Amino acid sequence: MRTAKLVLAASVLAALAASANGQIALSDHNFSGYGWSDNQICKPCHTPHGSNETVGRLWNHALTTATYQMHRGTGTATVNIDSSSRLCLSCHDGTVALDNFGGRTTGTNFVAGEKNIGTNLNNDHPIGSDAIYTTSTTSTSYNPMTVSSTGTSASVVFAGNTVRLRPWVNSTGATQFVVGCSSCHTVHNTGNFDHMLRFSNSGSALCLTCHIK
Repeated sequence: MRTAKLVLAASVLAALAASANGQIALSDHNFSGYGWSDNQICKPCHTPHGSNETVGRLWNHALTTATYQMHRGTGTATVNIDSSSRLCLSCHDGTVALDNFGGRTTGTNFVAGEKNIGTNLNNDHPIGSDAIYTTSTTSTSYNPMTVSSTGTSASVVFAGNTVRLRPWVNSTGATQFVVGCSSCHTVHNTGNFDHMLRFSNSGSALCLTCHIK
């Protein structure tokens, strides 16, 4: 009986691993078909050895240092953008080559088309210092956020949906919670929703998780 349970548990874990891999493999973040990726899915972003320990997440890709046109003047990747969004923009702002990973700095393959949002963020949803989420619990415009008991993470939960807010350290050293790229998108394509959304935006459900309209 014990052996049967162990076999069943192993089978479940294998199935879950295959499912997670399939989500990424079927997404635009699967670069394994490109020669510059060393035919690997994970390596352009992550590495088991020699990662950027200041970033964590076994990070393997070069980081953007761009200056952006934001909704409120200009801002930089290192000051005005939350750390998670900086990772996303390290491809999607078009200033860092997709193949600049593993210490490579001479890549020539850049994200193209609508996926290259450039450094003018004026026509995009505000992120980072432009998107500090309200702490009000009585706002008539935004649903309230919930901060973790440790104060290190926060989210907005509405109608069964959850939007994650990102920690951002302001000029005084205080942590505030902001909307970032990964508030709405999931880089590993969890759920397999269009545009790698965290959940379906049918009926504007994603928008209405935060916004009261």
